[in-house]
This record gives sequence, C-alpha cells and structure tokens, in this order.
Amino acid sequence: MDGHERDDVKKYQVEVFLPFMERLEPRMAKWTPQPEGPGLMRNDPVLNPGVKRVITVFQDESSFHVNKYKQNIWCAPWS
Repeated sequence: MDGHERDDVKKYQVEVFLPFMERLEPRMAKWTPQPEGPGLMRNDPVLNPGVKRVITVFQDESSFHVNKYKQNIWCAPWS
C-alpha cells in the first residue's frame, strides 16, 4: 500500500539509506542494558572537536497519527 516493497524503494534502502546510516552510527549514542536492574544506559560517543553528535528521530504511521482522533488536550497553567 505505501510502496515499501517496490524494487526501486528496496534498492534505495540498500544502496543509499543503509550505508548513510552506517556512516552516521559512530556519532550516535548507543543504548545498552543496565548491569543491574531493568532499563537502558546511554553511552555517548567520543567525538573529536567540531564533530557533532547525531540524534536520530524516526516515525511510523502509528506515531504520525497519534493525535488524529484526540478529543482533549493538556495545557500547562499560566504562571
């Protein structure tokens, strides 16, 4: 339905998108299980001066449409 199985899209994923993400990965934080207890621990990359950390933000249809049928909102009180 959304075209993700088309040959040109799969070719782009393999030849362009995944190699690009692989080049960015050393600049991203890694998340590993905590030695004790539940949860994850963030391990920030060690970067050279002037090299910026990369923060990835992904979305899919479920997060894109999360507020589609929302009937109410929360607002912070005025101070």
